[in-house]
Amino acid sequence: MTFAKTQKASRQTEIALREQVKVLTERMEALERKLVEQDRGEDLVSLAKPAEPSASVAPVKNDSSNSVPASKPNSNRSDSMSIKLPNTNTSLELGGYVKLDAIYNSESVGGSGGTNSGDEVLLPGTIPVNPVAGESDQITFHARQSRIWLKSLTPSDLGDLSTYLEMDFFAFQAPGDERVSNSYSPSMRHAYGQLGHFLAGQTWSTFMEPQALPELNDFGGPVGRIFVRQSQIRWTQPIELGGYAMAWNLAIESPETTVSTPTGARETPDDDRMPDVIGRLSLSQPWGTLSLAAMLRNIRMDASTVNSHYGGALNIAGKVNTFEQDDVRFMLAYGNALGRYSSSNLFNDAVMDNTGNIHLLNSYSGYAAYQHWWNRKWRSTLACGLAFAENPSYVANNVSNWAQSTQVNVLWSPVNRTTFGIEYTYAARTIESGAQGDLQRFQFSAMFQF
Repeated sequence: MTFAKTQKASRQTEIALREQVKVLTERMEALERKLVEQDRGEDLVSLAKPAEPSASVAPVKNDSSNSVPASKPNSNRSDSMSIKLPNTNTSLELGGYVKLDAIYNSESVGGSGGTNSGDEVLLPGTIPVNPVAGESDQITFHARQSRIWLKSLTPSDLGDLSTYLEMDFFAFQAPGDERVSNSYSPSMRHAYGQLGHFLAGQTWSTFMEPQALPELNDFGGPVGRIFVRQSQIRWTQPIELGGYAMAWNLAIESPETTVSTPTGARETPDDDRMPDVIGRLSLSQPWGTLSLAAMLRNIRMDASTVNSHYGGALNIAGKVNTFEQDDVRFMLAYGNALGRYSSSNLFNDAVMDNTGNIHLLNSYSGYAAYQHWWNRKWRSTLACGLAFAENPSYVANNVSNWAQSTQVNVLWSPVNRTTFGIEYTYAARTIESGAQGDLQRFQFSAMFQF
């Protein structure tokens, strides 16, 4: 009898515990749904600040931000706590991640160890058109995308005073050495300060929209993306138009002209006399973000006969939430001064004819990407991009005419701040002679945030 009573009591206790677990689970799910909805909404205050610098990889507080993708369940968004300096009202926050990439390329760009950046990052201009003999089926490992960032925040009478400094190891001018130590030089990604609506320093160009960058393993991202970081002076003004929260950005940014010579070589004459002038209107709503940017540039080369032209470009980009946690991201740009802003400088800003005159050229670029969440730990992105230039008839045969890419991945975040992924890339490039080359890439990545 005593045993029967004990068994009955244990059964009742088990039932009670199950009910408590059920109630707690329902509360956690309700709280998570509320947090997701909060992440999807942006207000005027957030619009007045540049997005956290983030890369085109997993959503991290970076760049990878001027932009961090909306937080998803079990995503890699940083939740680091800041530390307040003693006897001050300044808070500091340190973060970053370690990332390993293991890459197989069907065709290599060639070059000795450490100089073959096109094997580590998708650089459209390095897609081999005439593959080097013996340079097929190449494998490379690197951890160069690993990065560290430090930011500060100090309240003031003129608004928040904030600073942001971020570095990785993709200093292409100092490529490192793969023979023994695999040492790579640090590279400054972001270094800027902001007081209220005023920003000065190096960060994403105002012409690009970081929120639209897709989540890919490949650091180069899709062909057709607008992707530039440079020094600038920027003013951000929140506005309300028709009941919508918006922001207007106006910036002057570091100029740099690139020219294709009659032989097809690239020159950067450093003869610029006018900064790039950029304006951008941004809209952020619970359904996503949308921006329209316009740019005016002076393309100049003193050594040429006709040495200066004014040109411009437009860029529309955004991220639109679709079903549940899925979203669509896109960029579309066109102009006669798009040049180095698109596809890692696949096309130059101008071309020189045989008489020494420089001429602007129209170019188009863009991509679309869809991210699907299979469940709370697994997600995939499919991205397709294209870039095309209307080169004049006298341009050299080795100048790029167009390029395209398709990328698809599967990413797994078993625990917070950790992502493992595999990705397949197909990319192709055609030059003015009509010759075409393509590249297939398989990439495994492992990222650990701190």
